[in-house]
Amino acid sequence: MEIKYFVQNFILDDKSKKFLEEKIKKLERFSDKIWEAKVDVSYNPDRIKEQIFRLEINLRMPNKILRGVIRAANLQTAIDQVEQKLKRQLRKYKGFGQTKKRLTQKIIRKIKRKI
Repeated sequence: MEIKYFVQNFILDDKSKKFLEEKIKKLERFSDKIWEAKVDVSYNPDRIKEQIFRLEINLRMPNKILRGVIRAANLQTAIDQVEQKLKRQLRKYKGFGQTKKRLTQKIIRKIKRKI
């Protein structure tokens, strides 16, 4: 999986970048079909203190783009919250494929019984 970074009004240090990469790599456990991750980090000191950092992560997959956006007071909190959001979406995406597969198998069994 390729990770692309876009940082605005902020310098992303190595510690934060490594932490972010670890969290994104954890998401690969849920689906091996993730092609690319786009990370957008912006810092806006003019906003409310609880919303200074904005983190957006887009995961590109076949026929699907999963997106998580969070505003938080610090970057670590934003990373953790976006990870939870994307985990939820990946579970739903994975479950949809399994449900569709089970439904197809059920239809095939019914057709075989009739023959």
